[in-house]
Amino acid sequence: MEKLISTLKERLNSGQYQSETAVREAIILPVLLELGWDIFDPASVIRELTLGGKRVDYALCAMPPKKDIFIEVKAVGHSTHADKQLFEYAFHEGIPFAILTDGREWNFYVPGEQGSYDERRVQKLDIVERSPADVIATFRKYLDCKRVRSGEALIAARADYQNISKRKIAQTKIPDAWRYLVAEPDELLMELIADRVETLCGYRPAPEDIEDFLITDRQVGPVTSIQVPQSMPKKTQANTGEKTPVSERAISYKIFGVAKRADNATDALIDILRSLAARNPYFLEKVAPLVKGTSRNHIAKHRNDVYPLKPELIEYTTEFVPGWWLGTNIANREKMRIIKEACKAEGLVLGKDIVITLPNAE
Repeated sequence: MEKLISTLKERLNSGQYQSETAVREAIILPVLLELGWDIFDPASVIRELTLGGKRVDYALCAMPPKKDIFIEVKAVGHSTHADKQLFEYAFHEGIPFAILTDGREWNFYVPGEQGSYDERRVQKLDIVERSPADVIATFRKYLDCKRVRSGEALIAARADYQNISKRKIAQTKIPDAWRYLVAEPDELLMELIADRVETLCGYRPAPEDIEDFLITDRQVGPVTSIQVPQSMPKKTQANTGEKTPVSERAISYKIFGVAKRADNATDALIDILRSLAARNPYFLEKVAPLVKGTSRNHIAKHRNDVYPLKPELIEYTTEFVPGWWLGTNIANREKMRIIKEACKAEGLVLGKDIVITLPNAE
């Protein structure tokens, strides 16, 4: 069959098929013959089947007289909008599988399923553009006479329809998933963005800056060109000594009624954890496993255990009480989660015993 496909491609490219008759006799019939159909048996391959005053070019019957497939043929380049005509034929006779082709482009349909014509198309095959192996595999999958007779071809077509249908449903939910992710930035998403930013410019952004961007600046145009630095020194909020102005990041909060103020959310979190650890020597043992992230521990006895999968982030750790380390490369939403778990572990009421609100944490 490979030789036939190669010949068809050459002749299609040179424009040798000038009419619908040429397509039917010099493309469709040779393909059917290669796929095991007895094109000389009028009971197996019915030509110009009359249906209520109209005619379908071919009706294939793997086990006559039962009709399995309708094929509607058009001249090369003239198959546009002919699917409506084909579907009318198929619906009239209850045919489960139908093909529309101009010899070069083959469209395979399951007419009885739901959706528009395009949604019921399980395969669109251009025998000039696709590789011979791919063309042959597609023809055999849907049109091999033995597979049609056994029902395997129709099962494969319906399975492909289901896969396409599920994919279209999933496709409609992508915007909702993205809105959810940027509204409540996931730990992995935050890390991916931070890693990419550092690759692009040599500087690692603060988690709260990523969070601000995701929540407030969602409309980003396409990337046109990016210069990736070959070698740039790391400059991060952790190792430059630079601090964000207190007026922009200062946090006011209360611990057991005592009003406090910190330069930023990380300092406020550390103060709360220190205060609770001072009240209960077993507090950190209890809370550490409760606040684990998907790829980090947040609180650990050993510095290397905070970011076990990303050792390069060790610089974003601090020994907030003797023998205990906290990862500071976290967004405000995750900081707030740690505070909530800390209150639960100690039987405290958030909003009463500990009062704090962090930007973009809800």
